[in-house]
Amino acid sequence: MQLKMFRCRICGETYLGYEEPGNCPFCGAHVEFLVDPAEYDASVNRVELTETERGDLDSSIELERANTRFYLGMAERKDNDTLRSAYKRLAKVEAEHCSVFCKLAGIPKPADLLEPGETTGSWAGDIAESLARENRATTLYANFAARATSPRLREVWEAVSAVEADHITLDELAMTYI
Repeated sequence: MQLKMFRCRICGETYLGYEEPGNCPFCGAHVEFLVDPAEYDASVNRVELTETERGDLDSSIELERANTRFYLGMAERKDNDTLRSAYKRLAKVEAEHCSVFCKLAGIPKPADLLEPGETTGSWAGDIAESLARENRATTLYANFAARATSPRLREVWEAVSAVEADHITLDELAMTYI
């Protein structure tokens, strides 16, 4: 077996492995966004933003910041290691989404991005809140993609919307581990 490299068109991160992963291990983008590193153009994130797109990016950054912090709060719980670990991983994916949106907006990541936030205090409540957050993100990003004039922004919002839909499946699965 020979080590290979794959680069994600959405987050720009490079994955090293012997086989192509099913999705980006950093941002969760689906396999069709993983390309040979030679095919990745680092200037892809330099886009001219309309006022609407700027506002939509600001909303995306805030949503991902809030979700990252919520999932980090869930990951601090000590009473269910399986769920703690799953939501710790989800926090990393959401933080990567925030980073992507910040790159597109040309701004630094929020200073408090990796600080744990408040949760409901119970796994059932937290998972229900997560499900509401992921449903909102899926719909919101699909709407942002539909009105985007930039092909790059449309591509990113469509890809992240699909990843957020995957997180809905995670929440449904997580309920079986309570």
